Amino acid sequence: MSISSAARPSFTSVAIFFIALISFTRSYAYPILTDVEEASTKCFNFNVPDDDDAHMVFIALPDDVLDEVEDWFTMQMHEMTRRGSANFMKSLPQISKEIQAKIADDEYNGRSNVYLKLTVPKRPPLRYQMFQWYGPVIVMNVVQASQRGQQKHNNKYVQPPGGYSVCFENKNTSEQGVRVLFDVVLMSDEGQDAELQNRIIKKEHLTPLEMNFQEGIKAANTILNEMKYMEQREARMRHTAESTNAKIRLFSYVSVIVLLGVTWIQRTYLKSYFKKKKLM
Repeated sequence: MSISSAARPSFTSVAIFFIALISFTRSYAYPILTDVEEASTKCFNFNVPDDDDAHMVFIALPDDVLDEVEDWFTMQMHEMTRRGSANFMKSLPQISKEIQAKIADDEYNGRSNVYLKLTVPKRPPLRYQMFQWYGPVIVMNVVQASQRGQQKHNNKYVQPPGGYSVCFENKNTSEQGVRVLFDVVLMSDEGQDAELQNRIIKKEHLTPLEMNFQEGIKAANTILNEMKYMEQREARMRHTAESTNAKIRLFSYVSVIVLLGVTWIQRTYLKSYFKKKKLM
């Protein structure tokens, strides 16, 4: 039975709808930023879907890093973890002289005494190493690394119970906090992705209206990326504001204590002076 020409637009519309769903579910997010105080450990848990894999990227920054430097490394990591980017899962580009001038010489590529620990329950650690300041740590194919030496069950590897644990250990005992940028990139079956591309994403088969629809999807993804970036930046600004307010509150308490102390000293001195002059 042949399909009439009137039914073809509806079939194309359904295909475009599924393309839109795939594009929105694969929108790229900006890296996560977390603070780790001195002599403390912070952990995160991640689950990887069956038959998928994941890459992880980490960068350690000092707690007092300038906003311009932090923004530069955030954008560069975003390019490293964005599929389709020229720098996808590659090393950082050469740091510009402007950014490098804002980094202390004793910190750049120096030992941070902050450690990355990537573990799987009931298995040996997958990665345990110390960060170098501003130096990226890239962990490729986390699932494949965790399956080495494991036996298959029904021709499949068993996913680790409880997922993957990422911990940041700050072993500095002085007031040396650290900020860690990290991102997790989920990788689906590349063969299925290529087949899907060959089947439905063909620009030469799309009408101008459908091409405009795809451009709208790309613009929506860009807006989502910007919104997620602004959310991360707002969280950093809130952290800075709370820290500043705490310092101002402490300064106010100290000022009141100093004022009361000066008042008591003046009162004691005047009382002693009047007694000496026999005016009291």
